[in-house]
Amino acid sequence: MTTPAHAATPHGPSRRGAGLARRLAPWSAAAVVAALAVWRMLYLHGVNDNFNAAFFAGAVVRSLQLGSLYALIALGYTMVYGIIRLINFAHGEVFMVGAFAAYFLFSATPYPWPVAVLVAAVVAYGFLRFLGFFRVLGRPVVLAAASSCFVAVALALASVRLGWLGAMVASMFVTGVLGMAIDRVAYKPLRGAPRNSMLITAIAVSFFLQNFGLLAFSNRQTPFRPQSFFTGQLTFPVAGETVFTTWMVVLVPAVTLVLVLVLTTLVTRTRLGRAMRATSQDAETARMMGVDVDRVISSTFLLGSMLAAAAAVMWGMSFGSINQPAIFGVLPGIKAFAAAVIGGIGSLPGAVIGGVLLGFLENFLTALFPRVGSFSGITEYKDTFAFLAMILILLLRPSGIVGEDLSEKV
Repeated sequence: MTTPAHAATPHGPSRRGAGLARRLAPWSAAAVVAALAVWRMLYLHGVNDNFNAAFFAGAVVRSLQLGSLYALIALGYTMVYGIIRLINFAHGEVFMVGAFAAYFLFSATPYPWPVAVLVAAVVAYGFLRFLGFFRVLGRPVVLAAASSCFVAVALALASVRLGWLGAMVASMFVTGVLGMAIDRVAYKPLRGAPRNSMLITAIAVSFFLQNFGLLAFSNRQTPFRPQSFFTGQLTFPVAGETVFTTWMVVLVPAVTLVLVLVLTTLVTRTRLGRAMRATSQDAETARMMGVDVDRVISSTFLLGSMLAAAAAVMWGMSFGSINQPAIFGVLPGIKAFAAAVIGGIGSLPGAVIGGVLLGFLENFLTALFPRVGSFSGITEYKDTFAFLAMILILLLRPSGIVGEDLSEKV
């Protein structure tokens, strides 16, 4: 007869071994992939000397640049989903509006006074709502800061031509207010309705913004070249060869890192951040505990839209132009959604990891399979890797790479 104690003894080590194998499996897979990538690089260098260390170093930094942009957009998807379980299909169009807002801010300023006052009022309102996150400042201080912001922005818009940084900051607040307006007009009336209703509304908002952009902004490719040091050439040596790129490979990851740190601090260290986490866990219980759930949701749209606008400005500076409004936000938005799913939608670290991973899948993989001899390369198929990766992740790990930690969802 086998006692429970005796039965547990032979199975304990096997369970620990199985758990260890599961924990080591991702690292083992990553090591195998890294080994295959190194082998492929050595093979390509043997075939053609142009595929040297500088070639692959350039691909790495450009992959990190692209992945950082996807990460910023993906954060908006994952924050909204974490709070109200909505896949906001209009987020790509919010990204588009952010780019065009910045374009008109650096290319059409100084404005006439009526336009400057109107835009300054929108920027100051967004700034006021942003300062509202930090209640420790006190309401008089917040109102005084917002009033000063209004005066300073109105004077600047009416008298000087904004640079890329001023245009990006102003665009972030304008786009943040747009995100709050979308929530107030399109999503808030549907709280409590079936989830499909909000999903269909999000698609409708997406089409509305596309057509609004065609009417209000442009219907053709628009050059996006503000005067900036960071769009200038950057060269650095690698293994005796020279990498040619621009300073955007430094600016984009650096700005992304700063914004992610600010967002993480806000979510983990402020009263609003605690309210966000409580709402993501159980909105009804949070409401009963005194949390203003509607304000939390509105703030989430503000933050997600601001990050999308920052990504849009750096996207335009990286590529030198922005596409027409009907299609500009579609593909980056869908890819960022794929990045959020890959990392674990609802998780802030997951969105960053998924975005960077997607950047490498799209950019570095094409460098590993370039045009060689009769092989035409895979550059034309790079967009498929994002969705192929999303399908594989959903099949193997439906919650995403780091999506299992529900307690940290926002």
